[in-house]
Amino acid sequence: MPSGYAFDPFDHELLGFFNRPGERWLDTLMWAASSVRVLLPVLGVVALFLALRSNHRWAAAVLVIASVSAADLLTVRVVKPAVARLRPCRAEPLEVKAPLGCGPGASFPSSHAATSAAAAVIVCWSAPLASGFAIAAAALIGISRVYNGVHWPTDVVGGWLLGTAVGLAAVWIYRLRFNVERRE
Repeated sequence: MPSGYAFDPFDHELLGFFNRPGERWLDTLMWAASSVRVLLPVLGVVALFLALRSNHRWAAAVLVIASVSAADLLTVRVVKPAVARLRPCRAEPLEVKAPLGCGPGASFPSSHAATSAAAAVIVCWSAPLASGFAIAAAALIGISRVYNGVHWPTDVVGGWLLGTAVGLAAVWIYRLRFNVERRE
């Protein structure tokens, strides 16, 4: 069985539910949620927001960029090559719609999901009032990857878990290094 079929029933049913491009407004939203051209400037705005509005100021801005970078590096250079799972648009090219193209590389885990989860953890920690927005953005980004046919749902869940771990590790290291007390 090819590696693209690791979680057959779960992945296929959810992929079938979400991978339905065709509504213009939804296609545009999902394109934006998957586009590095959109997401990198958004990350810059988030970092600036944290620098100006969070309890931790510039430390939070640095942590959000560092955790996003670490999550991306870990997914792309370590986990994806080790797992080597096929993207759904490559495993089932006749069934899966990929309006933005299939994308290079392996599928598991989704680096978009990992980086957005890592950023969400930093936002939740440093600017709790923006937590809802950060979590909703991470959810949208992950779902957009399945909608666009470039990731299996379990790739996204794996990315969210990995990114959450990276974000939590960044906060833990920051607190440990700078002996920062927990603020509630």
